[in-house]
Amino acid sequence: MAILDLQKALELGLVSNGSVYISSMPQVRQGKRNDFMVGKFVRGANSVEFKIWEERTFKTVLNHGVGIYDVEVEGSEYNGSYLTVRRIAFSSDKTVKASDFLAALPEELINDLQKKAYTRVQEAGVSDKAIALLEELLHDPSLEGRFFLEGAAVSHHDNQIRGLAHHSFKMLEILGTILSQQPELKAQADLLTLGVVLHDVGKVWEYDNLSMGEYWYSNHRARGLEFLAEQKAKIIAAYDEKFYRQLQAIIIGHHGEYGDRPTTVACAIVHYIDTLESQVTGMLEDLQRSVDNRIFVKDWGYLAGF
Repeated sequence: MAILDLQKALELGLVSNGSVYISSMPQVRQGKRNDFMVGKFVRGANSVEFKIWEERTFKTVLNHGVGIYDVEVEGSEYNGSYLTVRRIAFSSDKTVKASDFLAALPEELINDLQKKAYTRVQEAGVSDKAIALLEELLHDPSLEGRFFLEGAAVSHHDNQIRGLAHHSFKMLEILGTILSQQPELKAQADLLTLGVVLHDVGKVWEYDNLSMGEYWYSNHRARGLEFLAEQKAKIIAAYDEKFYRQLQAIIIGHHGEYGDRPTTVACAIVHYIDTLESQVTGMLEDLQRSVDNRIFVKDWGYLAGF
């Protein structure tokens, strides 16, 4: 079944069929006569409200939760436009994926950024060995390619498909600038490169297509350590145990004061790069969404835009 054109389907009285994506669990509300369900179908950066009036119909969503559904809907209007769901079934079409419905950064943008970042750090002293090992780790079968698909966050910076890779390679470009300005770091360039790119690798399991994963409570730092442990032999064979333990410290402490505090200088450097990149990206994203050219920052209050 084709993906439903949500905007076209909103036409009052129009009955449409297609595949839709529910990215967060809808609410069941109490009506005058019966309970009903209210939620949102998501496509790209847009979402459209839907309502299901019959309990026997919305039980399908209660049973399956977040996911892709095949629906028959009717364009409706009451205090705004919405879709009335007449029929709904959990999709069995394996060719349609959640990522097809979500806001996504272009694949070519990520590929170009990755190449630029690799060139930047190699010019600053990172070895071919480090890049080769990094590529092997990022394409490890256990990741199922998801480092290049998952978002960096659910609701803050780079919360788009491919956002995790976007965030990580932007950080790597920043590291390249620091390495070129601080030649005394050249001996640690390989460690910092792997630490920067792998610091959030556990988000592959913490998140699931921009929603919290099944075991979200085992956060990305814990899951990142698990991944690193699986790669321990490769890392020590390429470097040594101290290098491996330093990488562990980066994954554990890269949140700084918002988690376990850094215990190494390498970890502190990754934390500061992470904070700079994520905060700048988050502010610019907020400014783009602002209707009055200002944003609110918790520590400082309102900031005027450009």
